[in-house]
Amino acid sequence: MAIGQRVGFLGLGLMGSGMSKNLATKGFQVTVWNRSRGRATALEPLGVKVAETPAQVMAASDVVCTCVSTPAALEEVVAGKEGLFSAARKGQLLIDFSTIGPDQARSLEQRAAALGVGFVEAPVTGSKTGAEKGTLLIMFGSTPENFARAEPVFRAVGEKWIHCGPVGAGSQVKLAGNALIAAMLQSLGVDPRKVLEVVQASGFRSPYFDFKGQALLRRDFETHFAIDLMDKDLGLFLDSAASHRVPTPTAATIRQCYEMARAAGKGDQDIGAVITVFEQLAGVEIRPKS
Repeated sequence: MAIGQRVGFLGLGLMGSGMSKNLATKGFQVTVWNRSRGRATALEPLGVKVAETPAQVMAASDVVCTCVSTPAALEEVVAGKEGLFSAARKGQLLIDFSTIGPDQARSLEQRAAALGVGFVEAPVTGSKTGAEKGTLLIMFGSTPENFARAEPVFRAVGEKWIHCGPVGAGSQVKLAGNALIAAMLQSLGVDPRKVLEVVQASGFRSPYFDFKGQALLRRDFETHFAIDLMDKDLGLFLDSAASHRVPTPTAATIRQCYEMARAAGKGDQDIGAVITVFEQLAGVEIRPKS
């Protein structure tokens, strides 16, 4: 795919906004759509065109990317009235950067193929900062042919991409990864600075704690990945595990932590804010000892 080819992007949230900017500044002709039009028009100074409907994006693009918050939102964007499929033409490529379940990903691939459209599932990780800097990690499921067409887009928005297998495999890996992250955030207690020091000096260190651990020490809960979205992803992980009769008791318990946070009205806060629920239950605020 040559630089300058037409790329559409739907979903300009914390991740999609940064990804769209990178596409626009790296030589692609970008057309966007977002439910909240203001986020779309904010990109116009970069030469980005704003469409009125998803169908208009499809008509104006050779490759179309989606990055929306929920499986239901993705279905509406793709298959709803004036959705992408209503304007699809043979030879186009659809790349979905959303986090969805593997069954939905496979269904989208089949429906796209019936229209002559290629499909690549490409959930990402790297948070808002990674989206802005173009350093996301992409876990993709695809045929080799569709990956070859998607790779220039990956280069514009990501730093590394890993082929997990056929469509469905990328979603499964992303959900498993988010389940691990959710578990990691439950492990801080005592003097958290000392816990982090020990963790990062041991065999169970994680680069994730370099980023999120320091934010928790500062009690910085700026939203990079919302509690609502983690709860959604854990639900998808548990549904997939249940469909294969795989017991996941730890993930099921951890999801209840995020359910409690949502019930407390914290759903739009960063996943790090889940610790505040336990602070309230225990009557103790976790802070480093002076």
